[in-house]
Amino acid sequence: MNPLRLLLLVLLFCAKTQAQELFYPELKALGEPALAPFEFGVASGDPLPDGVVIWTKLYLESNQPEEVSWEMATDTLLQNLVQTGEEKIYGTTAYTVKVDVKNLAPGTTYFYRFKHNGKFSPIGRTKTASQNADRLRLAVVSCADYQGGYFNAFAHLAQRNDLDAIVHLGDYIYEYGVWRGGRKRMMKNRVREHIPDKDCTELKDYRTRYGQYRLDPQLRECHRLHPFIVIWDDHEIANNANATGSERRLKDWEARKAAARQAYFEWMPIRENPERSIIRSFSFGNLAEMWMLDGRLEGRSRQADSLNDPSLPSPDRHMLGQRQTDWLLDGIGHSEAKWKIIGNQVIFSPLNDSKVFDRRPSVRLDRWDGYPAERQRIFDFFYKNDLKNIVVITGDVHTSWAFDLTADPLDPDVYDRKTGKGVVGAEFVTPSITSFNFDEVVPKIVACEAKRRFKKKKNNPHLRYNDLTRHGYFTLTLTQERAQADWFFIKRKDRVDVRGKLKASRHILADGRKVEK
Repeated sequence: MNPLRLLLLVLLFCAKTQAQELFYPELKALGEPALAPFEFGVASGDPLPDGVVIWTKLYLESNQPEEVSWEMATDTLLQNLVQTGEEKIYGTTAYTVKVDVKNLAPGTTYFYRFKHNGKFSPIGRTKTASQNADRLRLAVVSCADYQGGYFNAFAHLAQRNDLDAIVHLGDYIYEYGVWRGGRKRMMKNRVREHIPDKDCTELKDYRTRYGQYRLDPQLRECHRLHPFIVIWDDHEIANNANATGSERRLKDWEARKAAARQAYFEWMPIRENPERSIIRSFSFGNLAEMWMLDGRLEGRSRQADSLNDPSLPSPDRHMLGQRQTDWLLDGIGHSEAKWKIIGNQVIFSPLNDSKVFDRRPSVRLDRWDGYPAERQRIFDFFYKNDLKNIVVITGDVHTSWAFDLTADPLDPDVYDRKTGKGVVGAEFVTPSITSFNFDEVVPKIVACEAKRRFKKKKNNPHLRYNDLTRHGYFTLTLTQERAQADWFFIKRKDRVDVRGKLKASRHILADGRKVEK
């Protein structure tokens, strides 16, 4: 064979091999050929008053740059175009298209789509942040384990037309391989299997895992119809992650962390920044302002070993780190919005579970209870500046909670349940989309007893609501008069079933002193 021809064939083979290595080959079978090359759908996010990020990813076997055009309009037929453009995309980002569309009108619904080689993507719907609305409604979600069930809660959200945005508080994916072994009760809830069948540690692993989740038609449709505001928790990287490692003291942590960050920014409709930071804020006029935190990779110290760890109360132990805490408190202190929302990964309120059941200290100390000095600094700032109307929204624990937001619920000099002394706002916690909750780990009768013990006033007098056994999400509705959380629970998750109902509501009045029914 001609040597030059042989060289060309080798280069062509290497190019195709490189392209195919973006994902594991098993992923292709999950796609819908009719959508090609837009099998991953479209998405939008990070809504500002004058802009929004739109996203898609082409599923291509190529190693060449590609051209993609996009258009945005105010009508569903895309006749009244307001913006158009073209983007060049590359295999180095797994053919991600991410456009920060600017110069838009506040509080306005837009429709958009992409085009590549004569083929169109599905038409997406999005909305910019309002600056003068009398109501803001956000859906709050977290913890969607693909193996744990179908994404019926996302399908339920896709049917709604009353949302301004969806706030995802982390555990968008789970990095684990296929569940094997473990508790029989949990194994019964494995209805699907992860690709690849290994823990995600490298870029190809994370890319494939995100691809598997985004090929799910329920999640894909939810992204198509609503803008998302997202932060990561630990499972986008590794369980119980912190700035310097995780619970398993993993090797090559910096390389793994970099791969996880890159995959996250490739797949999420989040605004690009050089640091690949998720720390940012959003304004909704004089009604609300929201700060999205990184309680994992920015400044979190390694979790304490136990409640007897002498480092536990140290001010040198951080959940957020000095820089991020300063940014948060400065923003809240200068905000003129009625409601100050903190988007946060793990339970912020003190939670006494020592008399509920035995738990591994690593679980208890992974939340803010494991970082008491930094939390106290935040509460001290609220009290010193006489701040009210703070709403913390939280994910992570796969269960539903509502708390009076107070620094020390067990100290009568700080907090009084009846009068509301010491209350600066509320914390509302969203259940999981699919990830295991109490009755999927222990018998339901034990879960019911745990709920009863949690709600004892001598244990947690600031606890105003909890549910340990159901899946779904909550909506946060804000007006000038009140902040209200409404929990919607799905019927089941072991098969596709979009039925869901409003099951509980709690609210706090503006300048209010307690969370009420």
